[in-house]
Amino acid sequence: MRSLDLSILLASVVAASVAAQSPQPKMGAPVNGLTVQQRQRFDAGRIDFTHTFQVNEGLGPIFNQASCASCHNNPVGGPGGQLVTRFGFTDGQGAFDPLAALGGSLLQAQAINIACQEVIPPIANTTSMRVTTSSLGLGLLEAIPDAAIVAHETTPPSPNVSGRVHWVQPLESPAGPLRAGRFGWKAQVATVLTFSGDAAQNELGFSNRLVPVDNAPNGNTVLLQQWDTVADPEDGPDGQGLHFIDRITHFQRYLAAPPQTPRSGMTGEALFNAVGCADCHTASYTTSNDPALELSLRNKAIRPYSDFLLHDMGIAADFIEQGPATGQELRTPPLWGVRNRDPLWHDGRVVAGTLQTRILGPAGVIFQHGVFGSEAAPSAVAFNALPAADQLKVVAFLDSLGRAEFDSNGDNALDQIDLAAFRVARAGAGGPYTADSPQAVFDFNQDGFVNATDLTAFAQVYEVDCNNNTVNDLQDVLAATSADANENLIPDECEFCQTNLGYAGAGTLTLSMCGDALTTAGSRGTFQLTGGPANGPLLIAIGVAQNPYLITPTEYLVPLEPLAGLVDFFVLDNNGKLRVTIYGGGNLPISNWVFQAATFNGVAFDLSNALSASVGAF
Repeated sequence: MRSLDLSILLASVVAASVAAQSPQPKMGAPVNGLTVQQRQRFDAGRIDFTHTFQVNEGLGPIFNQASCASCHNNPVGGPGGQLVTRFGFTDGQGAFDPLAALGGSLLQAQAINIACQEVIPPIANTTSMRVTTSSLGLGLLEAIPDAAIVAHETTPPSPNVSGRVHWVQPLESPAGPLRAGRFGWKAQVATVLTFSGDAAQNELGFSNRLVPVDNAPNGNTVLLQQWDTVADPEDGPDGQGLHFIDRITHFQRYLAAPPQTPRSGMTGEALFNAVGCADCHTASYTTSNDPALELSLRNKAIRPYSDFLLHDMGIAADFIEQGPATGQELRTPPLWGVRNRDPLWHDGRVVAGTLQTRILGPAGVIFQHGVFGSEAAPSAVAFNALPAADQLKVVAFLDSLGRAEFDSNGDNALDQIDLAAFRVARAGAGGPYTADSPQAVFDFNQDGFVNATDLTAFAQVYEVDCNNNTVNDLQDVLAATSADANENLIPDECEFCQTNLGYAGAGTLTLSMCGDALTTAGSRGTFQLTGGPANGPLLIAIGVAQNPYLITPTEYLVPLEPLAGLVDFFVLDNNGKLRVTIYGGGNLPISNWVFQAATFNGVAFDLSNALSASVGAF
């Protein structure tokens, strides 16, 4: 038996962590760098975002869903599979009427009573579905300077595209300057507060200070008066003076951008750029350095992959006009987080299967880009000319948009499956790997190797806490607060533990032996004692069987006497603990042993509980 010395490992980890950057937040998490108050507002806003409204709170009388999270649900705040209906009348000569007097152009599909249920008016000859967009990273997108969006209109990157800004009036500043729209399928919204106020009224039927009157069912104000029993505006200040639309604005503004792993260097992105996809899906921006912005949103480099302009999408458009946005124009959707979106396209027509089939399959995204009249057709043609292997590299790049660092299986959970894959990637030299290697998901600092630096970063975001001590298991192991004799980065106490026979006396000394089962070659576990006196001497009794009997009024000696062994050269540390590595396997048959420890304070013994351990193997 010998102690496991982690000092060399810990020294390298600590040194490497000095230069480490912060891991990217997972989808649905808040941005890094929030103050305590801002985090409290994010958390409170999330509660309101997930709240299911009731009629007596102001829901309806017509609505689409009863909570924000019903639509934005993958994860909460992200995209969703919910669809809403837009309708209007096209006269065949280029004029479009949204039929606002009949409740258009948005159909509210639900009602608090069948009497006010909306229908598509018979006069409507144009309808289109719209799928829920994502709220992830909205505060960062709002912070993009208008000039950065305008630059893509005034200096297009290619003669194939001619996008234009959708200038809109924020609801919260009706007398203020127009802003470059950036949210919604028509870029019809420029600020998160406007988005919140508009959605609250149109999707929940929850009137507010920005949109203070509920929608009339198909424009019927008599029905509205009959069924709208809560006075408008239904939203109002809470005990802290904040409205519902303020709360959900906080949540959405502070949602982090979807992560991108690896952050750069994939061959697929170079091919994506080469065929012209980046002409509209512009990769990067830097948010405004306006001192009025929160530090967590200010002067940040982001990679949304959109120019936020309106483009002619030909016969793949929705044919619904919205303000100056024509029926054939759609905003370039940001691609960050695209790996997690199903369905795709504005009306959800590209649905199910895998990301690869949604991108490359028949009538998939590439096909939709290449239809008649679409500005994206030249890029679709260039993409289709790529060898199949290169097309798959582009799909692999798109699959990185939304993948959390260290998430080897892409399930947005950082757990023992990912830890096992990390150990494999780190084995041997741990590289070299490229950004296209599957192991690149673990190469946090992108130096080509999976090593101690990456392990330190992984420990910041690992999500398993098997011993329920509120500290994740990797941090426990790296800080040596948990033993890891078998060096698999899982606390030994969370693995196989030898049988606890009990019989502890009145003291606090506690014995455990956990890790591997110790019955195979190379198996290792930790013999651990806690709760003893600081720097106290220790006795360990070993027997071939148990035969508990009282040796004091409260203390049982468990191993059968005569003892097979009595070890007396161990001393507890300053914290009254001892850890010793136990090795299993070998050339002996499996045998069972009984272990018990004792300390002596000069007056009385304190006996630990006893263990029955199986050790050895042919």
